[in-house]
Amino acid sequence: MFAKLKPAVSRKTLLLTAALFWTAVGCLLLFKGARALMSESHYAILAVAIIIGSVKGRMIFEKSARKNITRILDKKGKICLGAVFSYKAWGLIIVMMVMGRMLRTSNLPLQVYGLLVAAVGWGLLWSSRVFWQEWLGKIA
Repeated sequence: MFAKLKPAVSRKTLLLTAALFWTAVGCLLLFKGARALMSESHYAILAVAIIIGSVKGRMIFEKSARKNITRILDKKGKICLGAVFSYKAWGLIIVMMVMGRMLRTSNLPLQVYGLLVAAVGWGLLWSSRVFWQEWLGKIA
């Protein structure tokens, strides 16, 4: 009975879901960070955030994305939509959400907040291309 309730999808759908998730979160964070920095004309700090985000994206997020892609592709048959990320990754997402909330409500200078959020946002957005490339390869 419960098997019928499981939102089972293909590996291709999981890749698309991961790509959309990383892209959406990356855009949201980049927008929030950029808005915070541009509200006080901190354009140079935004440029630094893009550089830091590019490095973080290449060295950390891309590695994580490739590991997740391998995990998804190793699965057989229809897979639960929630398996788009591992349990460990879902836990990390929750921790990052809590940390983001703490950053927003802290007395951290706007420049530091904007730098951190924009860098993470750009890193996620930049590395989401790994998911998009894999998904496009799977639908071709």
